[in-house]
Amino acid sequence: MARVTPYLMQTAACNGPPWLLNVPDGSVPLLLVRHGQTAWNKERRFLGRSDIPLDEEGQAQAASVAEALATVELSAVYTSHLKRAAATADAICAQRGLDATRIPDLQELDQGKLEGMSGSDLHAAYPDFLEAWISDPADTRVPGGETLRECQVRVLSATRAIMEAHAPGPPVAIVTHRMVLSCIICEALGLPLRMWRLIGQRNTAVNLLSWSEGRFCVHRLNDTTHLGVVEVPPAMPA
Repeated sequence: MARVTPYLMQTAACNGPPWLLNVPDGSVPLLLVRHGQTAWNKERRFLGRSDIPLDEEGQAQAASVAEALATVELSAVYTSHLKRAAATADAICAQRGLDATRIPDLQELDQGKLEGMSGSDLHAAYPDFLEAWISDPADTRVPGGETLRECQVRVLSATRAIMEAHAPGPPVAIVTHRMVLSCIICEALGLPLRMWRLIGQRNTAVNLLSWSEGRFCVHRLNDTTHLGVVEVPPAMPA
């Protein structure tokens, strides 16, 4: 059973990195960060394994999250090897004397034949898949790609291996992708994968978790105050 402490979908502007103090003694702090914006994010195109770099706004977002975390000592930084995540991680590492370790198993859900498509393209090209995905997003295979559950198994294996390699102390940072983050956070909150849409993750959002005795605990989600953005949490289903 995952452990959960009271958390906010968005931290207040006056409540920045000191919330790291919420991590219990004896736990390993974990900062999960989504990559900065790409052109395909802005155009709302499906983006999985395609190696699209940060656009100009994404580079600015990466610089902003790096500045926001500048006073936070990090024990290590890990990242997906894809350019958009790696560039964000490298910005966080700059002037720290750290190198971001590339971990291929942290890459995004394989979107297969959907890569580069828009939502309207999907409705026309794969209506049966879309209907199945809405009904069962966890185990419906993306045409030519992965299921969300396969992605979760891959990502959790990599994340747990990372956390087991670190002792309590300064946070570990992992920079990765929207669906990957949803998979990790659903597991941490004890939510079924079909509820992944509830896990809001803007570009360069910061999430604070901790790891102890083989389990995650969630402390903060989707913090984008470094971008000057505060969001209202999505309504929970009845």
